[in-house]
Amino acid sequence: MTENEDSIRKFLIGDAAFLQQLYAKNYYGVEAYVLKNSGTKEQAKDIFQHGLLVLYTLLKKEKLQISSFDNYLFTVCKNLWIKQSSKNNVTKLTIETLVDEPLDLASFHIEQLQWDLYREKLDLLKEACKKIIKMALAKVSYAEISKKLKFSNENAARQKTFRCKTKLFKMIQSDPRFKKLKNN
Repeated sequence: MTENEDSIRKFLIGDAAFLQQLYAKNYYGVEAYVLKNSGTKEQAKDIFQHGLLVLYTLLKKEKLQISSFDNYLFTVCKNLWIKQSSKNNVTKLTIETLVDEPLDLASFHIEQLQWDLYREKLDLLKEACKKIIKMALAKVSYAEISKKLKFSNENAARQKTFRCKTKLFKMIQSDPRFKKLKNN
C-alpha cells in the first residue's frame, strides 16, 4: 500500500492520530491562502472544514485516484475559497450551511478537473505570462500591469496580456481532456 493510499484509508476511517496530523500539516497552508486572498481566520477554518467534507464525500462516492492527498486537499480548499469569494465577495460559511447544503458532487468533480487542467497549463507558461494572467484575473488595470512589469505603456500591457491569454487558451484547448470536460 502506498503512502497516499494509506492516507486515504486513514482519512476515510477517521483515524484520530492521522486527522490530527492532517490538520497540523495542511491547515496553515489553507489559512495562509485564504488570508492572502482577503479572507479571515474564521473563514479559513470554515473552508478547511468544508474542504475535508467535500474530499471525504468525493473519496467515498467517486473512488478518486489522486497522486498526492495533501495537494488534492489544498486544491479542493483553494477552489472552494475561489468559488465562495467570487459568489458573494467573501461570505461566512456556517456548519449548518455545510450540513443543509446538498453537494453537487458531479459538478464539483468536473470543476476540479477543469481547474487542474488550467493550473497545469498555466504552470507551463513562462514566468512573465503567469504574472500577467494572474494580475488580469485579479482585475488589475492595464496601467498597473504596465507599471509593475515595466512595459512602455498600457497598450503594450494589453497586447501582452492578450497574447498570454491566447497562448494559455490554445494550450488548454489542444489537450485531449478539454473536449471531455467541455462535453460534461
